[in-house]
Amino acid sequence: MRRSPRVLLAWFAAVVVALTTARVVGGDLATLHRRAASLGPQQTVIVAARDLALGQTITSRDITRESRYRSQTPRAAIRSAAGALGRVVIVPVLRGGMLFAGHLALAERTGLDAVVPLGKRAVHITPKDGFRPPRGSVVDVLAAFDPSVVAVDGPADAAVVVASGARILAVDDASTSGDSDVAYAGVTVLVTETEARAIAFAAATADLTLAVTPPESACCPEPDS
Repeated sequence: MRRSPRVLLAWFAAVVVALTTARVVGGDLATLHRRAASLGPQQTVIVAARDLALGQTITSRDITRESRYRSQTPRAAIRSAAGALGRVVIVPVLRGGMLFAGHLALAERTGLDAVVPLGKRAVHITPKDGFRPPRGSVVDVLAAFDPSVVAVDGPADAAVVVASGARILAVDDASTSGDSDVAYAGVTVLVTETEARAIAFAAATADLTLAVTPPESACCPEPDS
């Protein structure tokens, strides 16, 4: 059966398109294979399943496993759940972020002891108004002194900042005492040694309150080792 020139031309065009498509796809696959080879094999890393706050103890619900190429995985990345479970967060991690050794305290350090670096102090305070921002918040600690009792720098009708850019490590559960129904719960803040002494003095002679500040006002964390 004789085919018309138009049909033959259509068949020829189809063959050309098929060959071109195969060549393009083959080239793309080859490029992908070369790219994968350059990235190295995949390996398991531990990532945050939710936002991890300063002072938090890692549980199985807080982390998950993901596969990453070896060339894109820093050496300090934690690669097993055992390397993270039960350890305390000393650098906050956002959900989906890889966990590094520098994000967590040493395995033998637990509780508040784990998040108090050299030169810092963890101080418990009870704000007069009961204000307790969530753990990880950055606050200024203000002291309202009685000017007739304690002389302070600045205006007599203004509170004094006794600690600036302090990060909240822990928040007490609300509690009551006796029949007065007054909340005595407070917060534990991370401050310098000098600020710890100022807070201790202010707690005995003034009313303390907290003011939430931008995260940038917190003192810079220690660089990862």
